[in-house]
Amino acid sequence: MADLLLLRPEWLRWYGPHAFMSLDTLGRLNHGPSMSLFKVIPQTDLAINIFFWVFLLFTVFLTAGFMTRLSAVAVYLCMGSIQMRNGFILNSGDTLILVCGFFLMFAPSGAAFSVDRWLRIRRGKETAGVVQPCSPWAQRMLQIQTAVVYLSTFYWKSMGILWINGTAVYYALHLQDFQRFPIPPLHNMYLIRTLTWSTLAIEFALGVLIWFKETRYPVLLAGICLHLGIEYAMNIPLFEWMAVATYINFVDPEDLTRSWKWFQGQSAKWLAKFPHWSPVVHVSEPVSTAVNVSHEHI
Repeated sequence: MADLLLLRPEWLRWYGPHAFMSLDTLGRLNHGPSMSLFKVIPQTDLAINIFFWVFLLFTVFLTAGFMTRLSAVAVYLCMGSIQMRNGFILNSGDTLILVCGFFLMFAPSGAAFSVDRWLRIRRGKETAGVVQPCSPWAQRMLQIQTAVVYLSTFYWKSMGILWINGTAVYYALHLQDFQRFPIPPLHNMYLIRTLTWSTLAIEFALGVLIWFKETRYPVLLAGICLHLGIEYAMNIPLFEWMAVATYINFVDPEDLTRSWKWFQGQSAKWLAKFPHWSPVVHVSEPVSTAVNVSHEHI
């Protein structure tokens, strides 16, 4: 959804009938089969704009969990279509979105905290407060995908001399095309090497140590700090946020439950300071924010 909203001001410039890259040029570059919807919809400004709004509508449906399976399939097809339509403006975040969108089609995304579940409860097909166990294989695939991203990144960086000698971050932060907010001058070699080698260490840990419970949360915290630093210094739209969003797949459901209960308790304490308008908040019942996992699938 955020990706589409960022693309909206220049939507027709990249994907319209008179875009920078025409469909004829695209056909000469790509000779294999294609699932792009742009090959079947009329090449007019109106049709391309309708495609945008339909795509955006399905991203809203998927986020809310309404017609979840159909919405996930539609989002994947539409996302793949715009990436096939113009691959010259993509970054790794776009590729990660598409890959995660593929597994999302098979995930039980509407099983909890969704409009679909609310409708099932209203129709008497499910009991409120009881979420049926389900197979976590789609979540596991998303976890593996995240680990592969970081391991492959670590591998290719370790093949470069600048990452080995500890100077790569200096050059990366001085690429004017990617600069966002001002950063302090980097002239101290000890600091430059620390930033460079710590980046390699964090990416290796996110591929390997993330699988161990004892090290998982410190590694995730280090990954968040790394991506927030890149987000501040470099303009790579949505990539950092997309990477961090995949971390939720590694959080244990029991920890999510405890976090939710803590949040409820803190909210109740804060609201108690305003008794004249605060609602009554009950925190006695545990609330899980994750779909239960069937033990036979673990």
